[in-house]
Amino acid sequence: MRIFNSSFSLQKIYSTHNNKHWITTGITTSCQHKRELCLISRDSNYSKLNVHYKSYCLILSKVIKVAKQVYYNSKVSKSNNKIKTTRDIIKVETCKNHTNKGTKLVNIDGKLINNQQSIANTFNNYFLTVADKITSNIKNYKTSSNCNNPIQCLHKNSKLPCSNMKLKYTTPKEIEKIIKSLKSKNSHACDGIPMKILKVSTPFVTSPLTYICNNSLSTGIVPS
Repeated sequence: MRIFNSSFSLQKIYSTHNNKHWITTGITTSCQHKRELCLISRDSNYSKLNVHYKSYCLILSKVIKVAKQVYYNSKVSKSNNKIKTTRDIIKVETCKNHTNKGTKLVNIDGKLINNQQSIANTFNNYFLTVADKITSNIKNYKTSSNCNNPIQCLHKNSKLPCSNMKLKYTTPKEIEKIIKSLKSKNSHACDGIPMKILKVSTPFVTSPLTYICNNSLSTGIVPS
């Protein structure tokens, strides 16, 4: 009976974790042994055996955690797109890869809405107006506090001393280095400029970009 349970446990582990590459032979064997201990301790009134089983579970959990860390760290370090790889790992660990076909309820002005069109419109309206609201709040704050420089505002309103805080402006050399570090792609953002065009135009755009970035840092405003 024990042999049957062990075989079943091992089969279950392989079928459940066949896509989890951090599972090693040692972890598989340990999971099988954990299953055996669970069955034995469940049918036994021997207290020391129960203590041993709980201790074994804790140790195995730590081993699995370390195995995951080592595997995921290696995967991220070898990836050409570390942000995407990290996002994929988070999805796997939080079980976000599975499609949920259930009805979504969203709290809108105190009401739970499950109509997809209403939810989409609400999100759309929020993102269309949120930037203007933030800009308006910043302008109102500056007007009320008579403060036009963000660093001066921090000095004026912070309860803690920050006399050593300095704003370091960027340089054309730094902008050029950042552009060179980007991948050459034909895709583009909302500005409609492909990355390949930006990289080819580097000698001509570093100075204007430096001016824009430094002005943005000094005023606390991102130009449209």
